[in-house]
Amino acid sequence: MFRRIFGDDYGAVLAEQLGEGHFNLVLMCRIAPNIWDFPVPELKVKLLIAISVCAAVHQDVRYFVRAAIHHGVSRAEVEGSLLLAGLEGGFPAAGVARRLVEQGYAEHQAFLLSIGKPTVAW
Repeated sequence: MFRRIFGDDYGAVLAEQLGEGHFNLVLMCRIAPNIWDFPVPELKVKLLIAISVCAAVHQDVRYFVRAAIHHGVSRAEVEGSLLLAGLEGGFPAAGVARRLVEQGYAEHQAFLLSIGKPTVAW
Protein backbone atom coordinates (compact mmCIF):
# COMPACT_ATOMS: atom_id res chain seq x y z
CA MET A 1 0.00 0.00 0.00
CA PHE A 2 2.77 2.46 0.93
CA ARG A 3 4.64 1.82 -2.30
CA ARG A 4 1.49 2.25 -4.40
CA ILE A 5 0.53 5.52 -2.75
CA PHE A 6 3.93 7.10 -2.08
CA GLY A 7 6.11 5.42 -4.72
CA ASP A 8 8.72 2.71 -4.30
CA ASP A 9 11.36 4.86 -2.61
CA TYR A 10 9.40 6.82 -0.01
CA GLY A 11 6.93 3.96 0.36
CA ALA A 12 9.77 1.69 1.46
CA VAL A 13 10.80 4.21 4.11
CA LEU A 14 7.24 4.38 5.43
CA ALA A 15 6.87 0.59 5.41
CA GLU A 16 9.88 0.35 7.72
CA GLN A 17 7.89 2.30 10.32
CA LEU A 18 5.40 -0.55 10.67
CA GLY A 19 7.59 -2.04 13.36
CA GLU A 20 6.90 0.89 15.70
CA GLY A 21 4.19 -0.90 17.61
CA HIS A 22 1.04 -2.96 17.42
CA PHE A 23 -1.28 0.03 16.92
CA ASN A 24 0.64 1.22 13.87
CA LEU A 25 0.71 -2.30 12.44
CA VAL A 26 -3.06 -2.81 12.85
CA LEU A 27 -3.91 0.62 11.49
CA MET A 28 -1.66 0.48 8.46
CA CYS A 29 -1.94 -3.21 7.57
CA ARG A 30 -5.58 -3.97 8.36
CA ILE A 31 -7.63 -0.80 8.31
CA ALA A 32 -5.91 1.61 5.90
CA PRO A 33 -5.66 -0.80 2.93
CA ASN A 34 -9.42 -1.34 2.97
CA ILE A 35 -9.94 2.39 2.57
CA TRP A 36 -7.06 3.32 0.26
CA ASP A 37 -7.69 0.32 -2.01
CA PHE A 38 -11.44 1.01 -2.29
CA PRO A 39 -12.04 1.63 -6.01
CA VAL A 40 -13.69 5.04 -5.73
CA PRO A 41 -12.88 7.84 -5.72
CA GLU A 42 -9.68 7.56 -7.72
CA LEU A 43 -6.41 7.85 -5.81
CA LYS A 44 -5.69 11.42 -6.94
CA VAL A 45 -9.05 12.55 -5.54
CA LYS A 46 -8.45 10.63 -2.31
CA LEU A 47 -5.16 12.46 -1.86
CA LEU A 48 -6.80 15.85 -2.39
CA ILE A 49 -9.51 14.89 0.11
CA ALA A 50 -6.88 13.78 2.63
CA ILE A 51 -4.99 17.06 2.24
CA SER A 52 -8.21 19.08 2.63
CA VAL A 53 -9.42 17.15 5.67
CA CYS A 54 -6.02 17.35 7.36
CA ALA A 55 -5.94 21.09 6.71
CA ALA A 56 -9.43 21.61 8.12
CA VAL A 57 -8.68 19.70 11.34
CA HIS A 58 -5.24 21.29 11.84
CA GLN A 59 -3.21 18.18 11.00
CA ASP A 60 0.05 17.98 9.08
CA VAL A 61 -0.50 17.72 5.31
CA ARG A 62 3.13 17.08 4.33
CA TYR A 63 2.72 13.31 4.30
CA PHE A 64 -0.03 13.47 1.68
CA VAL A 65 1.63 16.26 -0.30
CA ARG A 66 4.50 13.90 -1.03
CA ALA A 67 2.06 11.25 -2.29
CA ALA A 68 0.22 13.86 -4.36
CA ILE A 69 3.46 14.95 -6.03
CA HIS A 70 4.27 11.30 -6.79
CA HIS A 71 0.89 10.86 -8.50
CA GLY A 72 1.07 14.02 -10.58
CA VAL A 73 -1.33 16.15 -8.60
CA SER A 74 -0.56 19.74 -9.53
CA ARG A 75 0.26 22.51 -7.10
CA ALA A 76 -2.83 24.35 -8.41
CA GLU A 77 -5.05 21.38 -7.56
CA VAL A 78 -3.66 21.27 -4.02
CA GLU A 79 -4.07 25.02 -3.60
CA GLY A 80 -7.64 24.83 -4.93
CA SER A 81 -8.41 22.10 -2.43
CA LEU A 82 -6.94 24.21 0.36
CA LEU A 83 -9.10 27.16 -0.66
CA LEU A 84 -12.17 24.96 -0.33
CA ALA A 85 -10.91 23.57 2.99
CA GLY A 86 -10.38 27.15 4.15
CA LEU A 87 -13.84 28.25 3.10
CA GLU A 88 -15.57 25.31 4.73
CA GLY A 89 -13.21 24.55 7.61
CA GLY A 90 -11.52 27.85 8.43
CA PHE A 91 -8.88 29.94 6.72
CA PRO A 92 -6.37 30.02 9.55
CA ALA A 93 -6.04 26.23 9.28
CA ALA A 94 -5.80 26.38 5.49
CA GLY A 95 -3.10 29.05 5.75
CA VAL A 96 -1.03 26.85 8.06
CA ALA A 97 -1.57 23.93 5.69
CA ARG A 98 -0.39 26.05 2.74
CA ARG A 99 2.92 26.64 4.48
CA LEU A 100 3.19 22.92 5.26
CA VAL A 101 2.60 22.13 1.58
CA GLU A 102 5.78 24.05 0.77
CA GLN A 103 7.67 22.20 3.51
CA GLY A 104 6.36 18.87 2.20
CA TYR A 105 7.53 19.73 -1.29
CA ALA A 106 10.98 20.73 0.01
CA GLU A 107 11.22 17.54 2.07
CA HIS A 108 10.29 15.46 -0.97
CA GLN A 109 12.95 17.19 -3.06
CA ALA A 110 15.56 16.63 -0.35
CA PHE A 111 14.59 12.95 -0.09
CA LEU A 112 14.92 12.45 -3.84
CA LEU A 113 18.36 14.09 -3.80
CA SER A 114 19.44 11.93 -0.84
CA ILE A 115 18.74 8.74 -2.80
CA GLY A 116 20.29 10.05 -6.01
CA LYS A 117 17.05 10.55 -7.92
CA PRO A 118 16.17 13.62 -9.98
CA THR A 119 13.98 16.20 -8.29
CA VAL A 120 10.57 17.08 -9.70
CA ALA A 121 9.33 20.51 -10.68
CA TRP A 122 5.96 21.18 -9.15
